[in-house]
Amino acid sequence: MSAQRFIGANSRDAMNQVRFALGEDALILSSRMTDAGVEIMAQADTPPAPAPQRPTPDLAALSERLLGEIEDMRQLIHTRAQPSPLLKWLLDAGFSASLSTQLLGHNPPQSPDATPARLKAWLAQRIDSQLNQLADEADLFNAPTVIAVVGPTGVGKTTTTAKLAARYVMRHGPGDVALVATDSFRIGAHEQLKIYAQLLGVELHALAPDAPLGPLLGRLADKRLVIIDTVGTSQRDRRLVTHIQQLGNSGRAVRLMLVLNAASHGDTLDDVLHTYRDAAHTAGCRLDDCIVSKCDEAARLGPVLDSLIRHGLRLNYLSAGQRVPEDLQLPGASDFLQQALDVSLPSRFASAPAPSAGPHLDALVRGLLGQRKALLALCASLAVHIDGFASLMALQPDACLSEPTPCALLAITTRSSLRVVHEGERQRLGNLAGRGEAFGIRELRYRNHHARLTLRHLPVELNDAARRAWFGTVQDSHSGQHLGHRYWLAEDQRDLNEQAAELVQALKHEELVSLTAHGSARLLNLHPDLPGELRRSLANSLASAALRLTHANEDWAFQARAQLLGLLPKKPRGHAREILDGLLYVSVVMSSL
Repeated sequence: MSAQRFIGANSRDAMNQVRFALGEDALILSSRMTDAGVEIMAQADTPPAPAPQRPTPDLAALSERLLGEIEDMRQLIHTRAQPSPLLKWLLDAGFSASLSTQLLGHNPPQSPDATPARLKAWLAQRIDSQLNQLADEADLFNAPTVIAVVGPTGVGKTTTTAKLAARYVMRHGPGDVALVATDSFRIGAHEQLKIYAQLLGVELHALAPDAPLGPLLGRLADKRLVIIDTVGTSQRDRRLVTHIQQLGNSGRAVRLMLVLNAASHGDTLDDVLHTYRDAAHTAGCRLDDCIVSKCDEAARLGPVLDSLIRHGLRLNYLSAGQRVPEDLQLPGASDFLQQALDVSLPSRFASAPAPSAGPHLDALVRGLLGQRKALLALCASLAVHIDGFASLMALQPDACLSEPTPCALLAITTRSSLRVVHEGERQRLGNLAGRGEAFGIRELRYRNHHARLTLRHLPVELNDAARRAWFGTVQDSHSGQHLGHRYWLAEDQRDLNEQAAELVQALKHEELVSLTAHGSARLLNLHPDLPGELRRSLANSLASAALRLTHANEDWAFQARAQLLGLLPKKPRGHAREILDGLLYVSVVMSSL
């Protein structure tokens, strides 16, 4: 018997495939790590034919095989000692070990369609759910506002001031804008801002760094937007608190907006955030907003995003160049998350994962807020792709999904032991499978596998009526693992292609009955007051939604499955029942939120 190849996510998974296909007594020929997982070569344990004389072993070949097995074992041990691929991805992107561990939580389930692009999108969604971002400029510009652009020297405050003014002018015109320059230390700073003010047609006022701000702001009370370009102050400068106090004592509410250099080291960013926030607190001010500058100069965006998430600052804009105002973008209009997760050039400074130390309160709060944001995005996505999903999550009586019910062929799925008549002889249906005419292969998702259904058909008779017997063999498309046989009987007069299409649908939906029963039992526990008919209808719709998610191959479906399965307490395998549990979990959590 020829050897067969099995690939699993880990050694246990691969060995389970071997036992399923070849039995407990299978002979293991080799085992090694590959990019796809653990690969095992095995064959059924058939005793070899007796030989008159045992040949002398080839010592060179034996030595080479042993050395190969030792190297495979060394690689396996080395791989097990490494952090998970997703954790390593985040570390290579510049995120800290502590936040990376929190971001991952439950890894997405092992799935045959978990491509690098989809895993990258999953990681981006996890980061997006934790990152506070400005969604609409109206939150900044619609009400009269005084903004003070603060930050260390050289981070781009003056250019950022001009960009902010330009964005306001584009929306509302120049009449209601005034710029204030307080940076008299840096040569040319005032002249640079003066040129921008002339190009934009807005007022510019110069003020010494130690001069009181209140009188000037009083004269500018009619302006809806005043932007103050402050003097650059190092986080180690003792005058930092004094400068922030001058802004806080101006007589008007001043919104501090910290500019952070994306190209800075993570420890430096952390130091800046700590010091500026402490200074703002000491001066009786709040520092909740930031702009990330020099994104085009940063090799990694991970460190700055890591700092923003941990400190809870809102990301208002990203700056990536000198053009005014083109190079200032809202987070939602930028691909910064994709840029942040680009690890095509691995970092030489990635840190090793730190041992987990219990979560702090701020991490728990971030997790809850991020969970709410992620669940809202998940429900919005499912509402777009699954008709009636919003009503279903609200457990409304009129909730009904436009999901096709199992086709009529489900009623005539049968057993191999059924006796039919073929060519005048009465035989078991299973014995006729080899005589069937081949009818091609259909690709589908089946019980969390990329599977192929090989079809054969044969004319038979049952109770003196002409029928078409169909024989289906289901195999995993990647490993070739046998997943089962199916037998159907259909009316012989119907078009064969239509019958084959319905068979694929029947195979996809054969779980619907058991899933509906499972969902009904769960709903009875969660909502004991629901009328029985409504409960069964909702359970059927939830089961249909779970099956649709299980079978869909699109990117949105992969992201939805990953999020739903990540909500479960135990490590899931991606089965439809687990997806159904995730949908029920979402319905309960969203109603609580």
